[in-house]
Amino acid sequence: MLDTTLEVSLHIPLSAAEIYAFMATPDNWVGTFAATKAVRGENTDRPVPVGARFVDVIEVAPDTTVEVEWTVTRDEPGAIWQMTTDPAISADPADGTVHIVITYTFAGGTETELAADTVAAAAGSAGAGAGTLVTRALRATYLGNSPIPLAYRDSWTDQAGPAHFLQTVRETLLNTRSTGRRP
Repeated sequence: MLDTTLEVSLHIPLSAAEIYAFMATPDNWVGTFAATKAVRGENTDRPVPVGARFVDVIEVAPDTTVEVEWTVTRDEPGAIWQMTTDPAISADPADGTVHIVITYTFAGGTETELAADTVAAAAGSAGAGAGTLVTRALRATYLGNSPIPLAYRDSWTDQAGPAHFLQTVRETLLNTRSTGRRP
């Protein structure tokens, strides 16, 4: 049995709307999230709305990939984006599945706040701390009795992957903004 939540946050000096648009677009995960090797589905080149489904091809260990079908369960542009999945955890169908919920939240960082912070910084004031606090929370619940393969368990309990993902999103978005190219 397993019931765990892994939460990672990072400040990104951009608007919540910009960050949401990038993170809620599954095609952007390839090359950004090390575990995602491919994404398949309709309209995955833009933010995916509530009810939409897509497949994420995830590398859980060297030479081991799994295909996970996600369903978007919450979509509040610029505020919250959530998806769920229920993949099998073992070859024993009697043992059931693991239920995974990943929620991205975007706190602060409207274009107006960013503009005010830019003006404050130019005037020598401290400003309000331009940007957005982005949080990725993963909750995994498994009620079965089969042993959980280590690679799977690590993907739900090790902060390194999600922290690297958020850092890569930050770098990608900041580089995109400075060069004027789209991600």
